[in-house]
Amino acid sequence: MTLRELDNIHTHVADEGRGASALVNLEPEQLPDSAGWYSTGIHPWRAAEAAVLWPLVESAARHPHVLAIGECGLDALRGPDMALQREVFLKHIGLSEALGKPLLIHAVRCWPELIALRHNLNPAQEWIIHGFRGKAELAAELLRHGFSLSFGLKYNEDAFRLTPPERRYRETDTVS
Repeated sequence: MTLRELDNIHTHVADEGRGASALVNLEPEQLPDSAGWYSTGIHPWRAAEAAVLWPLVESAARHPHVLAIGECGLDALRGPDMALQREVFLKHIGLSEALGKPLLIHAVRCWPELIALRHNLNPAQEWIIHGFRGKAELAAELLRHGFSLSFGLKYNEDAFRLTPPERRYRETDTVS
């Protein structure tokens, strides 16, 4: 199974992923099983807990039903210090590259730093901005820099239209 084969690449509701075409975002404390498809990571809001959570993420990420690393990323509006968020995000990038799994990114008001990281690291794995709601101009810039975009229930129609189908995903981001 690959992300391209799924109808929904980001939900937090396990029932949507069981036997369905959805990727369930696991909290680090949750374990994947063979009944669904998953992503695992430390949300930037929880970066301060990384010392305890990281071993759980590393272990879960190796499960064959974990298809992506994340939701991880950077959030300039909420969460711990940006330096700590960046440190934890860099660990996710390394894990994504080591395991050959795409990265699902939570990004809030950090576009220049995110673009610079992608440029400097030149990752082989796909980087997907989850829940993209930005304008078409931002979408075009991110696409130019090699990002893919995932669109939830609320999105900018112009940004969705200009995103090529091979770089566009759908998600519900449903929370139980």
